[in-house]
Amino acid sequence: MTGVQPVPTGTYWNDPSTVSAFAALPAPAYLTDLLTGPVPDGATALDAGCGTGRNLPSLISAGYRVLAVDLHPGMLDQARARYAGPRVTFVNATITSIPAADQQASLVVCHGVLHNLHRRDELAAGLYELRRVLAVGGTLSLNTFTAGYLDPCLSSLGDDVYALPNGQFMTLLPPDELVRLIRSAGLSLHSDAAQYLRPGDPGQRSVWRATLTRV
Repeated sequence: MTGVQPVPTGTYWNDPSTVSAFAALPAPAYLTDLLTGPVPDGATALDAGCGTGRNLPSLISAGYRVLAVDLHPGMLDQARARYAGPRVTFVNATITSIPAADQQASLVVCHGVLHNLHRRDELAAGLYELRRVLAVGGTLSLNTFTAGYLDPCLSSLGDDVYALPNGQFMTLLPPDELVRLIRSAGLSLHSDAAQYLRPGDPGQRSVWRATLTRV
């Protein structure tokens, strides 16, 4: 273990500069590509870790009612200020305990969230919870960072936990271990996983992305 000490999670995610930076981001193309088919009346989409709401316009335009969940009040307040309306319900909660009924969501979106959980067992619990909420025949769009590439700026804290220079820390699993946990949670890959590097601040992050379904 190094001398880097993790900071409280909310310190980074509730910081106004972080909130502003995320508010400027559009929905990713890989999500909008999923939203081309018909949506049944009253269908629910869960945006698990909605942040400042970058996905909400696309989900609403596609015809979903959206349950937007985020742990951090600074992010959630920004999303609510921008996108409040009758088709969106905002909830302050963690993805390991989602306030939704079993199989409630036809679509679950979880982008850039799992790696922010503090331990491997929490990450596994998050996968089980996402599967619980996902309807039979529904789709889970999952995006998370992995240990497929570890930038030199990261410091190992042991047990798959790494710290950035600013003290923000992440649980980064090898991709094959992530897939094992996905399958153990009762989920299967609906598409081949895409793995690539994307710029971080600082360094680079190894991204793992796929669509999943219930087994």
